[in-house]
Amino acid sequence: MNRIPRPIINDHAALQALAGNEGVESYPHLHGAVADILQGYTQYDAASGNAFNVSHVNVTLVIEKYLKAHYKSPPKDLKHIKAMRKDTGHRACPMCGSLHSGTLDHLLPQSSHGAFVVFSHNLVPACKCNSQRKTTLLGLNAGERILHPYFDDCLSERLVVASFEDLGLIPKVGLKLCVDDKHPDYAAIAFHFRNIVQQTTVTGYLRDKWIDLFRKPSLVVRELKHNPPTVDALREILVEELALLDDAHKGKNNWNSIFVAGLLETGVTNWLFQQFDMPGRLPDTPLS
Repeated sequence: MNRIPRPIINDHAALQALAGNEGVESYPHLHGAVADILQGYTQYDAASGNAFNVSHVNVTLVIEKYLKAHYKSPPKDLKHIKAMRKDTGHRACPMCGSLHSGTLDHLLPQSSHGAFVVFSHNLVPACKCNSQRKTTLLGLNAGERILHPYFDDCLSERLVVASFEDLGLIPKVGLKLCVDDKHPDYAAIAFHFRNIVQQTTVTGYLRDKWIDLFRKPSLVVRELKHNPPTVDALREILVEELALLDDAHKGKNNWNSIFVAGLLETGVTNWLFQQFDMPGRLPDTPLS
């Protein structure tokens, strides 16, 4: 869950070039649909990618078939699709916060919004949460929708933290939202959280991070190779680590930031300090 910059692609020129390319199978069939599709692109941006407000663009099943084929195997006019797939795989997933991407997610699904199949602003880097989401887009209640990483500013906020209970070697691990129903985008945030983030393996990742921290603290936070002298010193170390992780992953809701933000919950920080401060415990040894 991260806000990311929109691709700098001239989609209008790309579609017009594709429609005029005699070397592709869709020629000349796309000609008649170009004006409507381009109007759809303009309206999509004007609606900030909000699925409630993006108008449906009527194109024939034949045109949809051609566009989907071009997405699957992009011709030179759509070379940006190959570049987006290749250039974003190592970055944190803006849809769920995992530490890699590797695919492109059609935010408005191909099955229901065929006109936007090759539109760069509808193609969001994602990990395998893409296949888990499938065609989920809107909920039954007001405001419930999948958030758009190119347009939704709330994704720049800290929205999710880890929850640790029954503290010990293997605690009970969960997730919780940092925002309440007073937030103007709460319905969309909660819907996205339930339908994407909570459907991933994030809790297993957080559990493994906790076990590493318990076994050898510096594996998770380098500065914890030394025992912090006070609980305030521990909190300061964690705050600094969180800021570094936010910066490194270019957002506040990547899985590493979610983990450290959870450590900063008062009860968790206090418990950790008690473990660090155990009589006779050597630095960077297990927290038992």
